[in-house]
Amino acid sequence: MRSGFTLLETLIALVIASLITLVLMDTLAAATGHARRIEQATRGYTARTLALIPVLRALNGAAPDYYDSEFVFTGDARTARGLTLASATGAGGELCPFEISIEDRDGQIVLVYREKDAALFETALPAGARLAYRDPAGTEHEVWPPEEGFNPDPLYYRPVPAAILILAGEAAVLAAAPSRTTGLTLRTRDFDLVL
Repeated sequence: MRSGFTLLETLIALVIASLITLVLMDTLAAATGHARRIEQATRGYTARTLALIPVLRALNGAAPDYYDSEFVFTGDARTARGLTLASATGAGGELCPFEISIEDRDGQIVLVYREKDAALFETALPAGARLAYRDPAGTEHEVWPPEEGFNPDPLYYRPVPAAILILAGEAAVLAAAPSRTTGLTLRTRDFDLVL
């Protein structure tokens, strides 16, 4: 009787072990590559989300104003401006003029946030990003105020939209819901118009 393995049996076992190791190493390399791509995408998403927090706060704090005021809320697909109660530069509670704009800079789409004409934040957005506005009924508009439904009466204030969206295609990059969308107190000069 012989004891041990023949040279041929040992070589076959080594070839099989090498093939298994090769397959496992290839699978491990693919999994590591997938993990790296997911981590990079997550890091980019997180950075963009963190950069959009001041913009979200300002939009959530958007305040209505009279239609003839300098900083009444207006917007189109590329720019929105108005007053906010959530200033990025100061204490909350005081009205501060702001503007957000979506700009194309050499093929890169960038969101710029300004307060008092000073650019405070910039962040990259996906291609095709645009602003949209929803009224209290949920109807989406490309401009604010909508073309119809706003009375030119001097006592009339212009409300902010019920939702302000930054869209890339049909996906929302940012969705803000201003908390103060209703009435203002009468101004002193409005008493003269009433009387």
